[in-house]
Amino acid sequence: MVSHKFALETWCEETWGQVPLEISEWAAHDDVLQVFIKLNRGVLIADFAMDSENQLQCEEHLHIPQDRWNPGSVQAHRTSEGRVRFRHRSSEIVLSARLRAPEWGQALLEEWLMDQRGEALKPKDRNQRLSSINRSKLSIERNLNQARLTHAKSELAITTDRLESAERGLDSKHRLREEE
Repeated sequence: MVSHKFALETWCEETWGQVPLEISEWAAHDDVLQVFIKLNRGVLIADFAMDSENQLQCEEHLHIPQDRWNPGSVQAHRTSEGRVRFRHRSSEIVLSARLRAPEWGQALLEEWLMDQRGEALKPKDRNQRLSSINRSKLSIERNLNQARLTHAKSELAITTDRLESAERGLDSKHRLREEE
């Protein structure tokens, strides 16, 4: 990313009117660069492509302004295609898969935004820190339960039973017509 740092700083200055405070790489491939960028009053998740002249072109970005952010409002989930979807409110961006967990990116963005919000909202005592950790734990447990597909399997079994029942009903109606 060192070779792209100047290009990223230039893009931020031209597009957002400020130099980034921090840049963290999510993925870097031959022709793709995906990064998290910390601005003065918000964060960016940006997906860049390399053009034929080795220049970075922003394909897509998600801006999370600090004043529209609430703790826990940044969501990150691995999709069924193996990519990672980052969401904030009704906006989203999908990035390539990484060896890091989606929660790593989510935690980094939340940390940057919390730092911008200031000391006033940071958990101060032990109980507040434990509550925050418990909320994160519950969120991770929910994600793991969704990943297990137990609910989807039970829905599939119910749907299969309904289809078989409908087929039996149709077969009996068909036999009654043939008997008449």
